[in-house]
Amino acid sequence: MKRLFSLLLVCCLTFTGTTFASAAFKDVSRDYWAKDEITYLTDKKVINGFYDNSFRPQAPVTRLQAMILMARALNLDLSNRPNPGFKDLSTMNSGYKYAAAIVDEGIFPKSAYLKPNEPMTRELMARMLTSGFKLKSTKKTSFKDVPPSYWAYPYISALAENNITLGYPDGTFKPSTTLTRAQFSVFLAKALNDNFKTFTFSNEKYHFKLELPNYMKSQVVFDDGLGINEDKVFSVNFYYNNDTHLGYTPFAGSIHIIPASLWKNFFEDAPYYLIKKINNYYYCYQGQSEDPYYEVGKQGSREVKTYMGIHDRLEYAIKHMKIN
Repeated sequence: MKRLFSLLLVCCLTFTGTTFASAAFKDVSRDYWAKDEITYLTDKKVINGFYDNSFRPQAPVTRLQAMILMARALNLDLSNRPNPGFKDLSTMNSGYKYAAAIVDEGIFPKSAYLKPNEPMTRELMARMLTSGFKLKSTKKTSFKDVPPSYWAYPYISALAENNITLGYPDGTFKPSTTLTRAQFSVFLAKALNDNFKTFTFSNEKYHFKLELPNYMKSQVVFDDGLGINEDKVFSVNFYYNNDTHLGYTPFAGSIHIIPASLWKNFFEDAPYYLIKKINNYYYCYQGQSEDPYYEVGKQGSREVKTYMGIHDRLEYAIKHMKIN
């Protein structure tokens, strides 16, 4: 039986559908890992692309750029703000008013120099988001490289508790690492909209976990325990929870966990993407091989765009899932 994600979790959040509107940047492909968040912020006019129709997702976001994005995201009033006193930021700079508002709100600390073109770090980002969105922390979440005595600990802990960051798979946060435009977009979108925060879909027996955005709780159904040789191969099949055009919920992707004893003779040449071999099991991904909407001629509809976005986001999550 197919089950909604909401049966696994208490709250089911509704996805608005605007996320999958295309920002159409030439360097942000349909299946780019941060495409949804970049499109969301672009639609809200928080962030822009460049004159050549690129977004440059891997370019570092600078301190001044981060302040501009935060001010836009918070819709701050830029008028009549006191001079923040940075010796390296002219009042004639186009970003001056944004920086003045951010400092005046206590979102970024005062200092003699801003270093506006210096790349933004993850720890400074944590301070800005925690202060700007007034995030609270009670559980005091720790990362291996962020001890309680570290100056940014309360800010980083607040991001983790509010499900804005998960850290890295090795249990670190890497506070001094610089941020790309794509990474900052993801953090900012999560702070602005709970739909971009994630929940964990997991299986204890086979020790896997994947992080999926909250909007999938209502947009995706799944079944498990199916597949060839049901008693030996474990599969989870995901479906887009909308049958308007097709009359059925179309397949969106599968996780197959195949015993090593069956791999060579039955599955080695199957059209699966091998994620990892661990503990005598092969963990694989299988996606949709053809467009299920082609025959009904609905390729440009909202339903199809949402389906493709779900398919692509699910594929990324499965290919990058944690396996212990």
